[in-house]
Amino acid sequence: MPARLSALMRALETMGVEVVRPNGGSHWKAKKDGKTYPIPAHNGEKSQIGDDYLKGLCRCFHVDLDVLKSHL
Repeated sequence: MPARLSALMRALETMGVEVVRPNGGSHWKAKKDGKTYPIPAHNGEKSQIGDDYLKGLCRCFHVDLDVLKSHL
């Protein structure tokens, strides 16, 4: 189930993960505790983020995928 970046940003914020707008290019960055995970978002906050990236985010920040999806 892909998620819109704006909804993903709100969900990650509740988990203490900061999402940073790119200075240039299209990859936003999720950051927490010194870890960074790139999020491809060519259409900004309207972009749909695929399941592969959602699973990668969960692995990187030790978040349960079902918990993340419940916040979307």
